[in-house]
Amino acid sequence: MREPFGYRQFAEERMVTPESKEPNAEQSQYWNELAGPNWVDLQEALDEEHTQLGAVAMDRAQVGPGDRVLDVGCGCGHTSLELARRVSPGGSVLGVDISTPMLERASARADDASAANVRFENADAQTFAFEPSAFDLLYSRMGVMFFDDPRAAFENLLRALCPGGRLSFVCWRKLEENPWMSVPLSAAMKHITAPERPSRLQGPSAFADPDHVRSILEGA
Repeated sequence: MREPFGYRQFAEERMVTPESKEPNAEQSQYWNELAGPNWVDLQEALDEEHTQLGAVAMDRAQVGPGDRVLDVGCGCGHTSLELARRVSPGGSVLGVDISTPMLERASARADDASAANVRFENADAQTFAFEPSAFDLLYSRMGVMFFDDPRAAFENLLRALCPGGRLSFVCWRKLEENPWMSVPLSAAMKHITAPERPSRLQGPSAFADPDHVRSILEGA
């Protein structure tokens, strides 16, 4: 039986010790060496789990023909390809991620789909020098909770957004409100020692508090 991805992520994230002191170095190592390859292996199942949530965020952002979209934390490309479909004709999508294995899968999927209006960049959205005012929409499905400095990241992303542009993203609520993670964890904790739990502002549920998210966005 395959491990629930959410539990493996929670249990292993404390094991990664980055050699670099660059921003998001721990996340970069984790998504290249541990989570990225796992996600590629389980890509179809994980996409199926998250598709409806991602679609709601696209609908609310009113993604349409001609839009220029930046897909933050694009992973294996599922969201980027759907965005590319929605912005056609005339629009374009740039998917960025720090995981090389996932980006390789994303590029292969784009080639298979002959999607000419989408491209991918191995880039840290917190620090990458995006072209100013180059995008109409900043979009992310489960990709913005892991920044080392979220305010700095959104300040950087804001510079890439054109005046009047939009922001739409999906993030996890509290662990207790996500049974797909909390139920396997509860079962596992009966048999193993609980891993150190990330603080309220770390890990997958870092954006669970709406007031915290508002303070980051307003500060940026």
